[in-house]
Amino acid sequence: MERDTRYEVKMVSQAAGYPRLRMLMRLDPTAIRELYPPRTVQSVYFDTWRNRALEENLAGISHREKVRFRWYGDANTGVRGTLERKVRENMLGWKDLLPIEDEVAVEGATRRDFARTIHSHLTDRWADVRADGLLPAQWIRYEREYYTAGAVRVTIDRKLTTWDQRLRRKLSTKCPARTPDVMIVEAKCAKGDYDALQELIERFPMRVDRCSKFVYASSPGEGAHASVLPV
Repeated sequence: MERDTRYEVKMVSQAAGYPRLRMLMRLDPTAIRELYPPRTVQSVYFDTWRNRALEENLAGISHREKVRFRWYGDANTGVRGTLERKVRENMLGWKDLLPIEDEVAVEGATRRDFARTIHSHLTDRWADVRADGLLPAQWIRYEREYYTAGAVRVTIDRKLTTWDQRLRRKLSTKCPARTPDVMIVEAKCAKGDYDALQELIERFPMRVDRCSKFVYASSPGEGAHASVLPV
């Protein structure tokens, strides 16, 4: 797991600043280029009934973990995805990944049935997920763009839509939450390339901040304050 540990720095601005950011990226001396075609990312995040993951994030605890089922594309049911345990330690982050080979019903599945389906694929390494009694809490979808600047990878996430599942019996994308219209930029690099990352983000006109889509979904008023870029 250590070899996958990397620095992760996030910045957030109002979505209207996207054209300005793309212009600055095209002019950047590191010759930032597209790494992969854009794609839709969807995740169902888990939490305890006491909202432990949310409370730890809001409290600013240095070591935080979130568990989510992630897949790509617009499909809402019969999807193949990956269970991810996202671990954050200050500015460092890493993931544990567990591919779910079977198709998973999402939309319309009861929260408990969805959790049971995921639990049926857990290995011993993931036993704590079952023991914690985690249930689906948030359904999040956005559009992601992928770029590379030498040793630094950059992603841009836009068109964020969230659906709070905590009071629902069945998972549903009806009635989206009032999520701020933001653009989230994340720069990532291996532990030995932090200087290159720092030099790059200093040229971005956005403030570095803790920014969690899970927090935007669960408690929008507690989300990161978006920078304003000239349009």
